[in-house]
Amino acid sequence: MEREENTPQEKKPTTTISILFGILMIVVYCGMAYLMIFSSIFNQNLPEYFRYIAGVLLFLYGIFRAYRLVRSF
Repeated sequence: MEREENTPQEKKPTTTISILFGILMIVVYCGMAYLMIFSSIFNQNLPEYFRYIAGVLLFLYGIFRAYRLVRSF
């Protein structure tokens, strides 16, 4: 028997746990971005330019994860 190669990919069913975990991770990444940019917690340990770069990258990754979560519906 031959396998059909042109079958459309089926989407995995999105469970409640994976949705909640996705939302939690979005909050964590955006929260860390906020702490990196606006908080004085990391002033002693990291240079200012690194805090801003890391904060922006964390925020962008949080937005990307939110986009992927919304798109999974």
